Amino acid sequence: MKTNKTIKILISLVLLYSLIGFFIIPYFLKPQIIKIINENITKEVFIENLRLNPFTFEINIDEFEIKDKETSLIYFKNLYIDFSIFKTIDKNHIRFEKINLTDAKINIIEDDKGIINLTKLAKEKKEEKNKNTNSSIIDFLILTTNINNATINYTRNSKIDPFSISLNNLNYVFHDLGSFKNIVASQTLSTKINENTTLNMKGGFKLEPFSMYANVSLQNLKPTEFLSYKKSMLNFNLEDKASIDLNFGYQINFNNSLDLKVQNLNLAIKNIDLKQKNSTLAKFENLLVKNLFLEYPKQIIDIESISLEKPFVKAITSKNKEINFTTLINTIEKKEPTKQEENSSPWFFDLKTFNISKAQLEYSDKSNNNEVRLNNLSFNIDNFKVKKEDLKISTITLNEPSIKISNKKEQLNLDIKNLSLVATNLKKEKEKIFLDKIDLKKEALFLTKQLQAEIITKNIDLIIDKIVFENNTLAIKNTKLKEPYISITLPKNTTTNKKEQKDKLTTNTQKENNSKDNLNLDIGPLKIENASFNFEDKNLPIPFKTLVSNLNGNFSEFNSKSSKPTKLNLEGAVDTYGYTKITGLVEHQNIKNLTDINMIFKNITIKNFTSYSGKFLGREIDSGKLNLDLKYNIKSSNLDAKNSIIISDIRFGKEIKSEDAVSLPLELAIALLEDSKGIINLDIPISGDVNDPNFSVGPIIWKAFTNLILKAVSAPFNLLASLLGIQADEIKTIDFEYASSKLLPSEKEALDNLALIMEKRPNIAIKIIPNYTSNDIKALQNSKATLLIEEQMKKVSKGDKYQIAIENLYTSYKNKKELKEIKKEFIINENKKEVFLKDKYLANLKENIALKQTITEDEIKLLTQNRIKTILDYFKTKKVDSSKLIISEEKQSETNKNFTKFDLEITVAKRK
Repeated sequence: MKTNKTIKILISLVLLYSLIGFFIIPYFLKPQIIKIINENITKEVFIENLRLNPFTFEINIDEFEIKDKETSLIYFKNLYIDFSIFKTIDKNHIRFEKINLTDAKINIIEDDKGIINLTKLAKEKKEEKNKNTNSSIIDFLILTTNINNATINYTRNSKIDPFSISLNNLNYVFHDLGSFKNIVASQTLSTKINENTTLNMKGGFKLEPFSMYANVSLQNLKPTEFLSYKKSMLNFNLEDKASIDLNFGYQINFNNSLDLKVQNLNLAIKNIDLKQKNSTLAKFENLLVKNLFLEYPKQIIDIESISLEKPFVKAITSKNKEINFTTLINTIEKKEPTKQEENSSPWFFDLKTFNISKAQLEYSDKSNNNEVRLNNLSFNIDNFKVKKEDLKISTITLNEPSIKISNKKEQLNLDIKNLSLVATNLKKEKEKIFLDKIDLKKEALFLTKQLQAEIITKNIDLIIDKIVFENNTLAIKNTKLKEPYISITLPKNTTTNKKEQKDKLTTNTQKENNSKDNLNLDIGPLKIENASFNFEDKNLPIPFKTLVSNLNGNFSEFNSKSSKPTKLNLEGAVDTYGYTKITGLVEHQNIKNLTDINMIFKNITIKNFTSYSGKFLGREIDSGKLNLDLKYNIKSSNLDAKNSIIISDIRFGKEIKSEDAVSLPLELAIALLEDSKGIINLDIPISGDVNDPNFSVGPIIWKAFTNLILKAVSAPFNLLASLLGIQADEIKTIDFEYASSKLLPSEKEALDNLALIMEKRPNIAIKIIPNYTSNDIKALQNSKATLLIEEQMKKVSKGDKYQIAIENLYTSYKNKKELKEIKKEFIINENKKEVFLKDKYLANLKENIALKQTITEDEIKLLTQNRIKTILDYFKTKKVDSSKLIISEEKQSETNKNFTKFDLEITVAKRK
């Protein structure tokens, strides 16, 4: 009975305990909690339900809400707390097994005065005097905390800069959060920012001492959603397609000082398009930062790569010299510059690769009419390292941009295309700058127009070795320029007044003389390989044009502090077959003070000088060669030049109207000047003051040449091959096979070229000199012998018809050698056996038969006539006038060639 009574008492106590725990305590506790909260806040709190499990010590608070009138400030659907009472008692610290917060929502509102609603939520309390400041942190441990589907809204109700942002579907879980030393709490966070952005974080932290680590991922962040935060300050718009992706890991430790590490940071900023007044000022497709590492306080930044794809910048400087980018921000708060600690540790910066691809730049300077257009710029830097004031870059590469620079006021245009530049091993150490090499290569095109001049350069391959800048001195060890092409064109000058040009030149000279450049130069030798130079002058009645190619040579070193002159040595080709060599000394500080140059030009095609002959002689030059030996010596602005001029095979063409031309019998004069080899040898000295603006070397030379023509005596000699750019040997002879009048394919080319020449030079005639050789006679004899053998073979019915026919013919001639004796000559011993050389035997008989044949003069004449007819008939197909084809007497001559040749001569055609 006592046992039953005890059981009943225990059951009653349990029921009473349950009644108190499940119902009574929550009933009285709920209003007390509401009261306590309301006493400490300025708003009103609501709790729908409070549940308590007295056995598991689990607490549930449902539908908790703090309201401001009709606006919910803080709300959560459920707060679940699992309190571990027994372990709290056992371990002597407060312990929670689990805390769950479900569907929490916080609305943060900032009014137009900048006051945030939550800052006014707590009631102000009077400060307590004699407050105990020796409070210590109570030990606690929360095994699991879980925030599910939370929402945080921030709204700024500003008339100027309204703004809102929302964190949706926020889930945050951490484990083992406590106040114990060295206990690490793990944490996981995921949320959605507004509609497009996701934020994820996974890591851990500990409170004592405080440290934190995590891997963070931010995807598809929309910058446009945050720009409205200070919209009134911004004078630009950003396209909605812009986005930012960010991934990185970090470690933070607060032991004695801050220790921060950022690892594997990868940043991607995409589709930025910054506009002002619907016009794009700057944009790019991608800005990528790959694998950034940062350590503090070691102050190390290490980046694997930074790349910028398709950037575009449009910059404009107004007439007031204000650039448009300064107007992007309406107001900027001026801050006093912070003083840097002089003894602060330097940062170490290491960037493996920096790349800009397909960049575009448009710059317009309204203050001085300058415009710059840059397209398709690809720029690369490898191994960029910075330590305090020192800098190192292993390679800088510039790949094939298109650059246009213009100034309408100065009539200046610069066009650069397909430029490729490589600079290696750039270093800056304090005040010193070192650069191992600059390589400017590939097809670079520059086009410049200034004062009606045009300059074009292509195929630049420039290598500069060992560049050092120190103590205001620029030193270059050596320079190599490979295969450049430079073209200078002087267009017709119809608008610019000569006086204006002179005044402008004087003004520029004065500016140059007045300016002082304190930079010292110490430049090593310059080597030029396979350069080309083209010059064209369109100011003359017929434009003058010439090309100097395969130019090789060097300039010696010069130092701006030294008076030692610079030596030059250049050698190259002029036009197709010409040659030039230039040597001498130049005082680089003032070329008018000392210049001693020797220029040699050999085998120059004088036809290119038609522009000058047209101006001074009134006639074109059809052909000819020019050799020059020019010695120019300038001392104290006085020129003393000696010009040796040799002209060969010059031929004049049609007349040219020129006010400066003199009327001269040129054909007769040229005939008188040329010697038996067709050479004119002239010596023309020149002297004058190079400071005189009217002094010009070219007109003086031509004036002297005009005077010499009056005394010229010579006979004409024509090199027609130069008209077609072919060799003279190709048209001097016509070859025939022995005893044949058939025109060979190779000789048709010669006749075609002659027909073209006769079209270009209607006053010339071709003299054909027929010829035959002993080989022609032998070939005719052999042909006769072959016919006789073929006729004889028809009479033989049996056996070896060819052998029988040859032997019968041979035996038919007198004074013959017996066949038996001849056969013995063609029997040899081979491997102890007698072998009869039948082929050689028969060939010998045929040769003897051929020698018995007689070739008459009529047959030879017939062969010659047929050959002449072949040539005439072919010329007829080319519509060549027969009166211009002269047949000379037949001759016999021997030749070492495999053909019989007809020599050709050029003569003057009879005028009709």
